[in-house]
Amino acid sequence: MEKLAAKAVVTAIKRSEVILDDSFAAGKLQLRDLHRILAESLREAGISYESVLIAGRDEIRVSDLKPNEDEEMKPKIFICPHCGFVTPYEEEYWNHVKIHYVGF
Repeated sequence: MEKLAAKAVVTAIKRSEVILDDSFAAGKLQLRDLHRILAESLREAGISYESVLIAGRDEIRVSDLKPNEDEEMKPKIFICPHCGFVTPYEEEYWNHVKIHYVGF
């Protein structure tokens, strides 16, 4: 993304899409240049991907690698030992636990 910022390209993330606005850039960027910059940026950041493809006239698609079963993150549940309060959020758990102790 730093390379895009250097070329005055504004990025916005919307769900599973990254929208690029090159209206402030000195010159119009070509899709092939964006494809190259994106692939380099992903590699430099250490992000693994299956492929980066140009789809149509104005779209680049990145296919993520599927995580291995070993690497797949399983949801963690936090349970209060005092009252049984349950949450998947660690910060919410710690905020809740404070109510059981005087002085927090």
